[in-house]
Amino acid sequence: MNSTSPNSGAYGSYGFDDVDKPFDYKYYLFLLKKNFYILLTFFVIAGTLSAIYAAKIPDAFVSSAQLIIERPKNLMAEGMTDADLSAQSWSEDYYKTQLEIMTGPTVLRQVITELKLTSYFEQDDEDRLLEDVRKMITVTQVKQSRLFNVQVTAGDANLAANIANAVARAYIRKNFEDSLYYSKELLGWLPESASDAGTVTIEDPFGRVRQISREELIENLPTIQTDPTIRSLKERKNALESELKLLLKQYREKHPKIVKARSTLKFLDESIDAEKKRIVEGLKSKMQGAMQTTQGRVIEEALPADAPIGPNRLKIIVIVALGELFISLLLLFLLDHFDDTIHSMEDLERKGVVLPFLGPVAMVKDKKPNYDDKSLVVFHDRKSEITESFRYLRVAINFSAPPETLKNLIMTSCLPHEGKSFINHNIAASLALDGNKTLLVDCDLRRPVVHKQFKVDNSVGLSNYLTTGVGMESVLKPCYVDNLTLVTSGPVSPNPAEILGSDRMKQFLEEARSRFDRIIIDSPPLTGLGDTFVVGNLVGHVILVVAAARTPSDLIKRIQTQLDKSGIKIMGVVLNQVDMEKERLGGYSKHYYHTYNRYYRRDGGKDD
Repeated sequence: MNSTSPNSGAYGSYGFDDVDKPFDYKYYLFLLKKNFYILLTFFVIAGTLSAIYAAKIPDAFVSSAQLIIERPKNLMAEGMTDADLSAQSWSEDYYKTQLEIMTGPTVLRQVITELKLTSYFEQDDEDRLLEDVRKMITVTQVKQSRLFNVQVTAGDANLAANIANAVARAYIRKNFEDSLYYSKELLGWLPESASDAGTVTIEDPFGRVRQISREELIENLPTIQTDPTIRSLKERKNALESELKLLLKQYREKHPKIVKARSTLKFLDESIDAEKKRIVEGLKSKMQGAMQTTQGRVIEEALPADAPIGPNRLKIIVIVALGELFISLLLLFLLDHFDDTIHSMEDLERKGVVLPFLGPVAMVKDKKPNYDDKSLVVFHDRKSEITESFRYLRVAINFSAPPETLKNLIMTSCLPHEGKSFINHNIAASLALDGNKTLLVDCDLRRPVVHKQFKVDNSVGLSNYLTTGVGMESVLKPCYVDNLTLVTSGPVSPNPAEILGSDRMKQFLEEARSRFDRIIIDSPPLTGLGDTFVVGNLVGHVILVVAAARTPSDLIKRIQTQLDKSGIKIMGVVLNQVDMEKERLGGYSKHYYHTYNRYYRRDGGKDD
């Protein structure tokens, strides 16, 4: 079993039990090379589809108009400092409010009407049209300034410029109308005289509402509160009122000092009212003038863009194609990681199967109608790649153990349909063609195939020898391959395991060994049946046939454990149905087989 043949490196080592090996970059390069055309196909498809998609995306043009929006002049706050003005809550959010107004329904409706966008967008639903137009517009404020940029993105350069300019015009128009409205309202709030009674309802631009008396409104005007004349008169009035309170404690109402004090207070009140009236009249005059102005104006009109800013079609194609490639590679490596089947000699090592590798057998791709032609390839097609596989395998087996051990060979598989009979028949024929007197024995007494392959009679065979006492000569059958003799299974037996483990079977093997150079035993699969274990105990060793990309490594390990417990050694593994077009790494390189092919052709097609 533990051969130290110099050729062991060529035909595979005896395996490795260390699965956690360092990163094998060569394997992953091989994996990429093996699946190159699949990856390339999906990459091209993704690139093509993304190119079609990118081509259908309309061009995007951007135009921008710039406005300046002045802080509204609060005529009722004359005399206050800038710090006082900035402290007013209604002015803190003023510019943020203007941003919302520019993209609000009122402005957008004016834009839609002015540019007749309903027919352009072929959209009758007003709400959806408003939303579509709103998505095209971006309004931003230049930091630490009163400048605003109205940016519009559209599929047409002229349309983008027209919408940007229309938004600017509509906003300025609305701003002027609002200023006019609020100025008229404020004029209505101010009384005709300082002594007018009654209340007014005040609503600021942010919707805050409260009731206030006209007298209180005038009294709280910043201009009134900061006027020096009024402040002086009020100070004199306050001092006189304090003095009057003291006089009333000392004198009666008719006392001259009391009369004089009250007369002076009346004069001061009239003077204060007169000053208030003067200030109110001045405010009204200024407000009437302010009604003719607006706080916003266009600094720079939008112009049609010379070229689109997007889409970046090349970027879209590259991102999609690379994204697809990344996903494909990820799936490839994940599938490989979770794939427990054996594809190559390297897979045996990587997946911890501690068994020597004898060689691969190429997949039969040219399946002809005739059963013989497609099964016994080494005889019918001696120049094929698969025939070279069997020559390679034959040499590997010859160097795998001492000649005496190689007299009897059981070739079996873990599962049905892995091609173990195909391997048995062809390796037997290859040995025979090499000049060895070879016996092929069909020990699969449940599903025999040797007689079908070689088209011989199966009425008398191994089962007859084991149960009826017929002699060896009665079951030996020649065939069309020189040096190859057959023993078919014979009639199906009800208890194959029992008769295969009998003394008669031992006698058969001993007699066969004395007559033939090589004995190839085709036995049933190992899984689920005990027949091969019975025959294996008589021979002492087996060769395991594994179907590429089909047999799980876990199953091979379990079978190996069972055979070890039964005292049966596995001489090595033959990997069947290998796609030589894909498997080009290590022992699977087609270079070796092509070298063999050229050699045999130069040699005139003779067997070695």
